[in-house]
Amino acid sequence: MRAARLRQIVCVSIIFIFKFSIFNSAHAQQWWTGWSQQTSLALCIHLSDSTYELYSPLQTSDPIPVSKWSLRNDTLRLNCGSIGLKMTLVRQDSLWVGNWRQGILKEDITFHPADTLYHLRRPQTPQPPYRFDEETVSVDYTDSQGNLIHLEGTLTYPKGGGKYPTLLLVSGSGQQNRDEELFFHRPFLVLADYLASRGIAVLRYDDRGVGASTGPVDSADTHLFAEDAEALFNTLKTNPHVDPSHLGIGGHSEGGAIAPIVASRNKDVRFVVMLAGQGCSGHDVLLQQNEALFHAEGVSPQLVAIRIACMRELFALLAGSSQKDYQAVINRHTEGLSKEQIDSIGLKKGAAYTFKQQMDTRWMRTFILLDPADYLPKVKCPVLALNGSKDCQVLPSPNLDRIHQLCPQAVCRQLQNLNHLFQRCQTGSPDEYVQIEETIYPWVMETIADWILGI
Repeated sequence: MRAARLRQIVCVSIIFIFKFSIFNSAHAQQWWTGWSQQTSLALCIHLSDSTYELYSPLQTSDPIPVSKWSLRNDTLRLNCGSIGLKMTLVRQDSLWVGNWRQGILKEDITFHPADTLYHLRRPQTPQPPYRFDEETVSVDYTDSQGNLIHLEGTLTYPKGGGKYPTLLLVSGSGQQNRDEELFFHRPFLVLADYLASRGIAVLRYDDRGVGASTGPVDSADTHLFAEDAEALFNTLKTNPHVDPSHLGIGGHSEGGAIAPIVASRNKDVRFVVMLAGQGCSGHDVLLQQNEALFHAEGVSPQLVAIRIACMRELFALLAGSSQKDYQAVINRHTEGLSKEQIDSIGLKKGAAYTFKQQMDTRWMRTFILLDPADYLPKVKCPVLALNGSKDCQVLPSPNLDRIHQLCPQAVCRQLQNLNHLFQRCQTGSPDEYVQIEETIYPWVMETIADWILGI
């Protein structure tokens, strides 16, 4: 999950825009806030003692030095020489509307009035004193490539003694910490806190190469990450706080694929929770995802169809052994389009290189070929599969339908008006993720707890 806004040829990583909530500033006279989609940062203008200041509050609480500014006929110009940024804005009622430029970046931006400088709010994040007990759990093992792996995480469980139903949580794509932290959202911590209040223990862990966990990442793929999860799962079976007869594994996004992979070969897995997990092949998931994301961004259906047709042909090249001319494929599909149209579907200059870089990674090649038909039919334990109806990354209908087809005992539910992160949302676009203060819709956590306790 990345902070870069520039589109990639394959939309697996997640793109974000920042929105902030208010905190008090006693010296504020007037504030305006705008959001840059290219940098994924908020910019704040402050009028103080007849001087205009510029802030990027996620990066620092200090103002960006303004080397020169002018206000003439409702046109405000700001020049920040130390970072090479220039901004020109025109006053329109209560708004400032214009653009900023920094190096090769140029973007239109609108500043809206605000009371103070903004910051992120995450009201669901639990604060100490916690309502659960916790301990560190770790494992050292050698994976199938011969790599020495150290994995470490946090086991949370209800206060008091005893053995509890337990869920091992596996994060989505990209190396993430044990909370699956995402721009100050900490969904795994929020979920662990709630489940502990319902009498369920949770182990969440740092992915290899992150935090306290070690091991090579560049050579790893979904199957090796499944080995990591299984090593921790086997460790949990002898933990004094864990009821091994009620021990399951769940995951979000890619973790929702890893959980049933482990369950398909480890008969000690008593249940599986798939949160936005795939039922379709990786190839199909990427095509579905690209189509949904570009539609959500307002790109015309005709242009989206061109991108999808281009991606199908690019993927087809992977199966061949001859020289792969990705640029020739892109040129053929974009012939006759304007520069703006080509840019709108992420096929501008450099796209072929980006695609080749991605396809050269072990993880991406594995993901494209990954098909749940190879493991879901082998899962015999209870399965809960949840997807948001507005999920633009793992589309609910095709994936839930195929999960149920391949694993008939699975309880599959499409949850209305929720996105890929199970937040209540408007469009489901990744652009909304950070704007939403809610980390997880509470009913989702209630549904998971009720199901685990009821099986």
